[in-house]
Amino acid sequence: GARMLVRGPEGLYDGYSIPADSLVIEDYEAPLGAPIYSSVLTINADGTGSEYRTTDTVILDPGDPNYVWLTDPARPGVGL
Repeated sequence: GARMLVRGPEGLYDGYSIPADSLVIEDYEAPLGAPIYSSVLTINADGTGSEYRTTDTVILDPGDPNYVWLTDPARPGVGL
């Protein structure tokens, strides 16, 4: 496996300030049919502490191979 950053509307989520108590991230580029998990490292704004969390491993259903999904590489949240 490989570690990949998730791309958001303003670029890659790396060193991103979380503006509220929670943040929902939709990974439009996660591989289908392969085991994946997500990890997050949170660091307090004042640098006094950090926390590392990892999700359970899941496999995203690849769906029907007779259908396609078109995605705009510049705006992955917009698909046809």
